[in-house]
Amino acid sequence: MKRILNSVIKIIKWIVVIVLSLIILFLAVVYIGKGINHITPKGGINETQYVEVNGQEMWISIYGKDINNPVLLYLHGGPGYSTSYADYAILNKLADDYTIVNWDQRSSGRTCLRNPDDDTEITLDLMRSDIDVITDYILDYLGKDKLTVMGISWGSFYGIDFAYNHPEKVECYIGLNQTVGYYKDSVAYSMSVWIRMAQCLKEADFLTQEERELADQIDLDELRQYMAESYVGETDVSDRSKNLFFQLYRAHIDEVQQYMKDHGLSDPVRECDVNLVAAILFCPYYSLWDSYRVYSYDADDVYNGLIMETNMPGEDNDILGRTEYQCPVYFFLSEDDLTCDPDMAQMYLESINAPDKGIGYTAGGHGNAMYHSDELVAFIHEEVLEN
Repeated sequence: MKRILNSVIKIIKWIVVIVLSLIILFLAVVYIGKGINHITPKGGINETQYVEVNGQEMWISIYGKDINNPVLLYLHGGPGYSTSYADYAILNKLADDYTIVNWDQRSSGRTCLRNPDDDTEITLDLMRSDIDVITDYILDYLGKDKLTVMGISWGSFYGIDFAYNHPEKVECYIGLNQTVGYYKDSVAYSMSVWIRMAQCLKEADFLTQEERELADQIDLDELRQYMAESYVGETDVSDRSKNLFFQLYRAHIDEVQQYMKDHGLSDPVRECDVNLVAAILFCPYYSLWDSYRVYSYDADDVYNGLIMETNMPGEDNDILGRTEYQCPVYFFLSEDDLTCDPDMAQMYLESINAPDKGIGYTAGGHGNAMYHSDELVAFIHEEVLEN
């Protein structure tokens, strides 16, 4: 019995040694990876700092291989959805041509971690003032007269709005998954998702015979009209198709969500051509704990004021009436984007006058204009920098 006990203790000791060794090895690899990504290129720049902006200290990172290159300010999506713990690995692919400034906007990312108790009501006017202040700081700090603005999703509204209102500060605008208006795209998104999911149910092979008969009774035109009218007020359209749709959707939510991932809603880990796990582990700007905190943080509550503004019809969240731009404008869109309608973005681009304009596409859904980073870099080289 004693011999058996000693053998068990010996095995446990070896297991502990092996586990501790693996943990130490893992931490050593992470430390080395972070150190490599923290190296400043010769003649370039690689730094982070907090900037005082309208009463809040906001975080920016600055990376480039040649300090004399033009500056590109990247605007993340959301609002409130910074991914600077990973997207640096994509943005740095542009570092041969630009000095990249990645900014965690108000109540996002490291800015949020720095100001966890800030309860300032967020409005469009405040956000517009934020980007104005941060741009002035960047231009002064890097000794430039103008910069290129590149925004994705929410950042594409924020960015093109700034480019239109402040052409004296913007050399060029690049919109990824461009929105033409937060309210209009919200309506289009809701309608697209409902209709696409209803089509999925009508074509599905996972329904019972009884459920199949219910799916056959869903009238897509009725559902589309009900959605369009009820979104903005009262409607006289029958809610029968809507009720049938939700009855079946709730019964098969997992299958429908998987269908949507395959047809228009991107899975960033699967779609991205950069290893996002490695990017997070080796991020030089975040500890692993900070990355987790930012990734898991839900900022919707602090954005209520802004979300209410942007989800109501009005000139403040609609760019369709703006057709005269004093800087080049380029869109890089996802063909199956349900969140920011690519057809609406294309029609808008065709309607505007600008010193130069261009458009490009990548496959898949929302976010792929960023996740397909090699295609993004190629688009910028061929469409933007060549012109």
